[in-house]
Amino acid sequence: MPSKAGRNRSDYKKSNRGQVLRLIATGECKNRTELTEAMGLTKMAISRIVSEMIEAGLVAEQELSVQNDSRRAPIGLAISPKAPKAVGLLIQREYCEAVLCDLELHIRKRETVFYGKQIDKEQLIRDMFRVLDTILYGEDNVIAIGAASIGPVSSSTGMILKPFYFFGIEDIPVVSLLKERYHLPVFLEHDNQCAAICEHLYGNGRKYQDVLFLGVGSGIGSGIISNGKQYRNNRGLPPEIGHVSIDINGKQCSCGGRGCVELYVRTPEVLKKLQYHTGKLYNFKTYCGMEKEPVVEQILNDMVTQLASAVVSTVNILNSELILLGGDAVDWDDRYVTLMERIINERRFVEWSTPVKVKKAYFQKDSMILGAACNAYLQIFEGGLLFEG
Repeated sequence: MPSKAGRNRSDYKKSNRGQVLRLIATGECKNRTELTEAMGLTKMAISRIVSEMIEAGLVAEQELSVQNDSRRAPIGLAISPKAPKAVGLLIQREYCEAVLCDLELHIRKRETVFYGKQIDKEQLIRDMFRVLDTILYGEDNVIAIGAASIGPVSSSTGMILKPFYFFGIEDIPVVSLLKERYHLPVFLEHDNQCAAICEHLYGNGRKYQDVLFLGVGSGIGSGIISNGKQYRNNRGLPPEIGHVSIDINGKQCSCGGRGCVELYVRTPEVLKKLQYHTGKLYNFKTYCGMEKEPVVEQILNDMVTQLASAVVSTVNILNSELILLGGDAVDWDDRYVTLMERIINERRFVEWSTPVKVKKAYFQKDSMILGAACNAYLQIFEGGLLFEG
């Protein structure tokens, strides 16, 4: 059944408070005047909301510095040290990681476990518990756990489904397992979708309403912000740009298709080519800085060009205004970022007056783990959790 679309006065009240908290937490508004302009509410309404949040220990006042000492310093607003924090859990093919973050997205604790050469489902669950037990030890002001994982995942059922290249592990009920153990609200989302949320709220995507996040690694993942909201279908399944075909007669993919872009541009495949043609065993980041090596330049140019081909198809569907590069793509030299931007703008169907921008993620390779925590904070900013009572 579709969700009910109607909204009552209480819904708007909670939504307004969530939006005010978001504007303060992300640094978009630093005082009441800026909040009034951004929200379109009266000064009295903003003052009432802010007073409630100060009383609840969510927001604190602080004196802002001014250039001219003759003027009275305005009273600024910031997240209170007493405000609740969230935990982010990230499940990747090589490791499991957890962080404790405040509402301004500062990392307070971090714990990581790297897997061995082979793990099974039970070991993965133990590793999840291990990092979370460490992070949550001694903490009594945690509002929720946000989980991010390699896909495919179903956010509606709280399950990691059947990821490729993941030791054959499948069907992990992450949400129910964590709720049972920690007695906290838990929210699961695809890792790249979480990264897109993080960058849209706090990073390089803040000024954009239509954002495509690309995660380059063992696979090619994506996250989508459309009209200011995260994209998710009714079953909670994320987008999978890595399985856009760029060659219908190409190599067979484990997904069942042929010529999927990730077969050609995922990091292990490109690294294998680089090591073979150079005879060196450097890591991917080192190769990205070898601008005077023609063979390296050619292989990386091919990588960017092939990935851009899949991105152009996606941009033609979504009309994204910003492409954010995450994962191993943050190691690219800036000339490869420029190359991708040029290809996309040359080949896209609609040539708007404003070109599509391509940037690296503000939080670099931390976008996913911070995005896991943002998966919890997004619930607050939309009027849930803190404002449900």
